[in-house]
Amino acid sequence: MNLTRLFISLFGFLTYLLATTLTLTSASPIVTLTDANFEHQTQASTGMTTGSWFVLFHSNSCPHCKAIMEDFHRLAEDEQVQEAGIVLSSINVYEHKQTSTRFMIRGFPTLIFLHKHAMYQYKGPRDYDHLKDFILSGYNSIDPMSIPLPPSKFDQYKQLLKAIGLELKDSALGNQGYVGYAILSMVLMLVGIFVYIVLLLFVMPAKSNSIAKKEN
Repeated sequence: MNLTRLFISLFGFLTYLLATTLTLTSASPIVTLTDANFEHQTQASTGMTTGSWFVLFHSNSCPHCKAIMEDFHRLAEDEQVQEAGIVLSSINVYEHKQTSTRFMIRGFPTLIFLHKHAMYQYKGPRDYDHLKDFILSGYNSIDPMSIPLPPSKFDQYKQLLKAIGLELKDSALGNQGYVGYAILSMVLMLVGIFVYIVLLLFVMPAKSNSIAKKEN
């Protein structure tokens, strides 16, 4: 009886140990960022005491984003990268628009390296070797940019309008293809409707009143 209990206890302990090991090994080395935790985790606009951050701005529906994930995971587990204090992270562009607007993200995947109070945007080939070379030393070959501060409500609206303006500019230049032309047409139609309503509610009644006064 005692041997049976001992065997059951030993089996339960081994099962628990195995489950714990699997959980630890399956945990993603890539930190998931959100609007709520971005500044707290990265400390991008403050001390950056949490290390340097290589941030992937992505969309779940983007095939190029999915293609990069294998090399991105491999990079996160690289010993040289970890020893350099570089944290790999990702943030969903559509789900966390405040941060995406803050960094003026207009396409994806977009890769930004936050290092020593500066920002470097990666625009090279999206494979393991090139990505690793960039975050370890390659970023020195490009000019650093200032990290944008967390936006106030007014800044959020201003950046949103700027982003919309840039999208409309690309659409007008034909850089967005048929989708861009469709967006531009819809915007122009909405502007036309707005102008018509303003004329109907304010301009036309004012003219009618002016004519009526002259007749009197």
